[in-house]
Amino acid sequence: MLILTASLLVVTLLNYVLPRHRSYFRAHEQGVKQQSEKRILLVSSMFMLDKPKHSPEGYLNWLTRLLGPITTEIYFYTSPDLASTVLSARGEGLPITVDTTYRSVFDVPPLKGRQADYEAMQENDWYHSAELYGVWNAKPFFVDNAVRKMAEMGFTFDYVFWNDGGSFREDTVYKDWPSPERVEEVWKEGSRITGTPMEDLLFYPTYRPPADRFRTWNESDGPIDTHFSEGSFFGGTPKTVAWWARTFYAYHDHYLKQGLFIGKDQTVFNSIFLLFPQRIFTVWVYDEKSPAIDGLLHYAPNMTRGALGSCGPEWFYYQYWLSDPRTQEEMQEVWLTHDREPEKARWWKIRTPCRVTNSLAMLDLLKRRFGDKWEPPRATIPTPPLEWQTRTNV
Repeated sequence: MLILTASLLVVTLLNYVLPRHRSYFRAHEQGVKQQSEKRILLVSSMFMLDKPKHSPEGYLNWLTRLLGPITTEIYFYTSPDLASTVLSARGEGLPITVDTTYRSVFDVPPLKGRQADYEAMQENDWYHSAELYGVWNAKPFFVDNAVRKMAEMGFTFDYVFWNDGGSFREDTVYKDWPSPERVEEVWKEGSRITGTPMEDLLFYPTYRPPADRFRTWNESDGPIDTHFSEGSFFGGTPKTVAWWARTFYAYHDHYLKQGLFIGKDQTVFNSIFLLFPQRIFTVWVYDEKSPAIDGLLHYAPNMTRGALGSCGPEWFYYQYWLSDPRTQEEMQEVWLTHDREPEKARWWKIRTPCRVTNSLAMLDLLKRRFGDKWEPPRATIPTPPLEWQTRTNV
């Protein structure tokens, strides 16, 4: 059973000898060069689980849709026995770095020695496994560590993103994704609307803002268990993902010591969103105040195929949103030709080309939900550099 998460893989097997003391290697060292000056790294992973959410065949199918066509540099974490599977899924000649340092997610530094704690949390959860909790909570480490390992090999990046390996679940035309030009464009917009420098901004997609009952939430109330953040994709500059790892594990460890449930990464993400909203910007496909919805039949939602038109699975709207304009047009044609949900769609539903909505400042989104007078609760948990961060600079 497999579980997928995103990382960076760059490998050239010809004339490349892996040093004995290293458990990561690079393939296609002379791989595809990005046309933009801005260099992007994608990070993901795949580990064997005893209790997966989906079938191994499903995961491998999704993985191929990520590793096959996407030309962006990839750093990929997996166990040694799965390395060949990952390599075989990568498109011919495309850059990937495979890291086989960790046989289990409980071998990664921030989770080492925590397996018993995770198994105790899982006792009342029949659907998820302790290992799956570990995969989810290893993401901030995986992203930050990937940047540092690539720097050791002489490769630096302007932006680094986590991307779940199972997030490409349908056929797409994405290749140079996310578009470096589009990323730079939305980061400039994010900086403008948040007032935060681009290098300090973190991006996360939003599924649904938290309910009004969280208006008075504060740090001591613990993780926020609601479908607010989308943990399948996030990122920023190397400086920002280092801050994110420090902050995430500070609150992860704090809440774990209190005996609170932190198995689902999104619950901790959500809490940090309320504590540090000024550092985060987002995209929300269901934003009813977005200019992009003008003219859509939202007074008759059963007549349309999506909040912003025919946009495919809306959880993954950010994939389209972070594409270049030409690719967006090509995906519009794909979705207009093929039903988004063939088993549910009907001939009489209106097909509208997918639209591009605007960026949102997280603070503005939360004030919209909680009221203009709402202010972020005070954050008191120290977030010192983590052990692996003290050994390397990026």
